[in-house]
Amino acid sequence: MKCIITDDEQNSRETLRHLLAAIAPDVVVLAEAKNAEQANNFIQKLQPDLLFLDINMPGQTGIEFLEEHGPLNCSVIFTTAYNEYAIKAFRLNAIDFLLKPIDPDELEAAIKKVKEQPRLLNKEQVSAAKNNMQGDDNNLQRLALPTAEGIHFIGMKDIVWLESLGAYTKFHIEAQKAVVVSKGLKDYEDLLSGFSFLRIHQSNIINLHHIKKYVKGDGGQVWMSDGAELEVSRRKKDEVLEALKRIAIK
Repeated sequence: MKCIITDDEQNSRETLRHLLAAIAPDVVVLAEAKNAEQANNFIQKLQPDLLFLDINMPGQTGIEFLEEHGPLNCSVIFTTAYNEYAIKAFRLNAIDFLLKPIDPDELEAAIKKVKEQPRLLNKEQVSAAKNNMQGDDNNLQRLALPTAEGIHFIGMKDIVWLESLGAYTKFHIEAQKAVVVSKGLKDYEDLLSGFSFLRIHQSNIINLHHIKKYVKGDGGQVWMSDGAELEVSRRKKDEVLEALKRIAIK
């Protein structure tokens, strides 16, 4: 596998190159670019399989670079210092990234993932990530759901509830066919935390804005906008009632 490293910091480029040599010696570093312009020239000439792309670069950010020059005919892994909205935007849009300082185990896992299933970023993913990075949690608008057929982009407000199917998750979506994704419910519980979603049972996460009625009981039930009637576990009852109060206040 051939790769190009793009980062404006020389130390970061050197660190990544040394990590690759130690962890994935079959990954050949063709070139190192310090800005987007250099990266574009190297990509055109060298045709890499993989691009490591820093998000925060002077002149043109990694996101802006992909907006202008994408989609690229190679896999892309972003490298970024911690930024809450950048990381959440990448996760929401199924974009691979490594957090600086790069953890060797995470780098190894990312390389393995690219080798097993190369994923080319499309303009829709990049555009959605950029939009999601520009606001607070309430303004994050879309979620990318990778399936065997491709990537489904779903409006957050259109997701009614999520159902656990063991190692898979089924998304019930307003006025659309359900989508099944090969990730467990726990992955989406973490990803959607801070939004209007709440886990009410080990099997279900709901969008609070799609609740039509709460029915009292041991744990109770919530009736959703799509007609689903979902059980609330006893230990989640107080949390659900408190969340409903907050919505009512708004």
